Amino acid sequence: MKKKLLIVFLILAVLVPATLSAKLFDLSLGPNVQFKPDFAEISGGDMGELFSDINNYAFGADLRLKLLLAEVDLVSTFGKATESGTEYTEISILTSAGVSFDLFGFTRLGIGLGPRFQVLIDDAGNTNVLIESTPVEVDTLGDAFIKSPLALRATADFKIGKMWLGASYTLDTDYTFENYDQFDKLFSAQWDTGRFGVSLLFSFF
Repeated sequence: MKKKLLIVFLILAVLVPATLSAKLFDLSLGPNVQFKPDFAEISGGDMGELFSDINNYAFGADLRLKLLLAEVDLVSTFGKATESGTEYTEISILTSAGVSFDLFGFTRLGIGLGPRFQVLIDDAGNTNVLIESTPVEVDTLGDAFIKSPLALRATADFKIGKMWLGASYTLDTDYTFENYDQFDKLFSAQWDTGRFGVSLLFSFF
């Protein structure tokens, strides 16, 4: 019983100050850069070679909408990808919903979950969606939505005037809305296959 009370007290100790210090509403937008090799590749490879190759980066935009502790993120990146020996132009779009905590007035920590679409366009202009590492033709956006994996995104942002300099870690899970009852797949992903990103966000409020 004492352990449960201690846990509740610790949760309240974090939530209450975060809620009191949080803005009622915040909207921020800025450029985003994602490093395409995952954590396992970074830790096991030549970091100098990996970081110096421009093809290992994807560039895009990061949009954050925050209401008290709730936050919705829309992140898109544009880059190159090779699947089954074919080179594609890749457009990645992640829409996540979660919570975000303002701490000490200059730090913001967040975590969210949502579907990540990986759209692949070949040289002939044919468009596919990457499903389980395989380019697949889909008839509608709804098909892409239910077949695409849910991704977990953790963020840590630091305030610089009206700007937020943020770091992120994005991890694709094995869970899809097509197999909505397989909740265990939300937690079966390999945690070292996530990718790092950096955002520079301008806050409008």
